[in-house]
Amino acid sequence: MDRVGVIAERLPSALVLPRATRAGLVVGSGLLCAAAFPPWDLGPLAFLGLVPLFLALEGTSPGQAAWLGYAGGLSFYLAAIWWVINTMTTYGRMPLVLSLVALLLLCGVLAGYTAAFAWLLVAGQRRLHLPRAIVPLVAAGLWTALEFLRTYLFSGFPWALLGYSQYQQPTIRLLASAVGVYGISGLLVLVNAALAGLLAWTLRPRGEARRFCEVLVPLGLAAVAVLSTVGYARLLWRDPTGGIPIRVALLQGNIDQSLKWDRGYQTAALDIYERLARGAVAEKPALIVWPETAVPFFLRRESELTLRVHRLAAETGIPMLVGSPDLGDDGFLYNAAFLLGGDGQIRGRYDKRHLVPFGEYVPLRWLFFFLDKLVVGIGDFGRGRAATVFSLDGARFSVMICYEVIFPGEVRQFVREGAQFLVNITNDAWFGRSGAPSQHLAMAAMRAVENGTYLVRAANTGVTAVVAPTGEILAETRIFTEAALVGSVRPRQTETPYTRYGDLLAWTCLVFLGAYVLALLRSRRK
Repeated sequence: MDRVGVIAERLPSALVLPRATRAGLVVGSGLLCAAAFPPWDLGPLAFLGLVPLFLALEGTSPGQAAWLGYAGGLSFYLAAIWWVINTMTTYGRMPLVLSLVALLLLCGVLAGYTAAFAWLLVAGQRRLHLPRAIVPLVAAGLWTALEFLRTYLFSGFPWALLGYSQYQQPTIRLLASAVGVYGISGLLVLVNAALAGLLAWTLRPRGEARRFCEVLVPLGLAAVAVLSTVGYARLLWRDPTGGIPIRVALLQGNIDQSLKWDRGYQTAALDIYERLARGAVAEKPALIVWPETAVPFFLRRESELTLRVHRLAAETGIPMLVGSPDLGDDGFLYNAAFLLGGDGQIRGRYDKRHLVPFGEYVPLRWLFFFLDKLVVGIGDFGRGRAATVFSLDGARFSVMICYEVIFPGEVRQFVREGAQFLVNITNDAWFGRSGAPSQHLAMAAMRAVENGTYLVRAANTGVTAVVAPTGEILAETRIFTEAALVGSVRPRQTETPYTRYGDLLAWTCLVFLGAYVLALLRSRRK
C-alpha cells in the first residue's frame, strides 16, 4: 500500500484512491476549468471543474495535497495562457525553446497558488480537525483570499481568475456588482466543494462513517448562496445608469504589430485611422476613440503627422481620445491617452499607471539583464500617477490602457473619482489568433458589472466592443479586421455596492487566511 493509502486508512471517512487516479483527477480538473474560459466558453463547467481536484485531495497529507494542487494548477494555466509563447516568439523575438521555458516558469509560479490552496485546506482538516460540514466554506474563503493576493503580489497577474468564467452567464455575473469577481470565484469554489463532498460521501464503503450532516450542511450553504445570487440578480439589481445616451465611435485599425513602430509605416497607419474616423462621422458620435498607441509618434511634438491628428479633430468638430506614446516633462516615456477637443486642442491627458512587466518595463533589470521588453523600438515607460477623469458634454469618463482593466480595485478608483462610463483602449495584436483577446474582453466586461457602468473598448486588432452595465456585450468586432464600431452609452447615476465598499469580501477572506495560517502554526507548535 502506498503512503497515500496509509494516510487514508487513518482517516476513516476518506476515499482511498490510487496515485495515478489522483494525478488524472487533478489534471482533468485543470483542463475542465480551462474549458470554462475563452476560446471554449463552457462557463457552466466551472461549477464542476474543481470537483475532481477536491476528490483527489481526499485522504492525502498536506505535502501530497500541495503537489496535487500544483499539478492541477499547472495543467489549468498551460491550457489557459499558452498564447504567451506566441507573444514572446513573434514579438519578443525569443527563441522557441526560451519561450517554452518562460511559459513553464510563469505557469509554475501561478500554479503555486493552487498548491498553497490545497496544502492549506488539507492541513486545516488534519491539524485543526475541521468538521467536514464547513470544509466547503473554508475552501471558498481560502481560494478567494489567494486570488486576491495574486492580484497584487509581485506586481500582480490576475489573469483567468475563476470568476471570469461566468462573464457570459447573466444571472451569475451580476453578483460582481455586489462582491466583485472574487465573490463569484468564492461561490464557484463553495459549490464545487459541496458537490465533491456529496460525491465522496456516496462513494465511501457502507461500513464507514457516513454522517449525512457532512453533506447536508455544505449543500445547504451552496444552495443558499446560489439562490441568493439569483434573487439579487432578479429582485435587487437596478440599472445604475440614466440620462441622455452618448454616441461613441470605436476605431480598430488592425495595424500589424511588426509594422507598428516602423517609422516608414507611420503615415500609412495614420491614413487608416483618419479614414476610419471620417467614415464614423456620419454616425454623429460625441466621441471618437482610437486604440492604445494608435499613433506611433509623440502627439505633443509638433510635426506634420501630429498636425494631421489635430486638424482631423478640428475639421470634424468631434472630440477624440487618442492613444499615443508621450515624452513627459520629466524626461520619461509614458503610454498615454490624450483627449482632443472639437477644436483640435488637447483638453486632457492620462498616463498609464499599471505597466506590463517585461512588456513595458523590465523588473529587476540587474537580474534579467539578458532580456529586453516585448515592446520593440521604444524605451522603458514611466508610471503615471493620477486617476484622470475626463469631461465630455457634461458626462465624465476615465480610460484604462490595456492591462489596467484587469485590476478591479484600480478601475473602481476611477469610478470613485467620478467617472460615469469607462473606456478601455488596448493593443491585443500581441496575442495573435488565440483565446487571449476574448479573455481580455471578459475581464473588461466584469469591470462594467462591478461598477454599474457602460464600458467601451477600442482595440487595435480587436476585440473592439460595447459592454452594458449588466456585462452584456452589446456589439463587438471580429479580430484582425479594420472596423469602426459605433454604439451608445448612458452615464452612471448611482453607485453599486461594489463601487461603494470595494473588495470588502476579499479583504475579509484575506484576514481569515491570516488567522487560519496562525492557527496552523500554533497547532504545529503543540
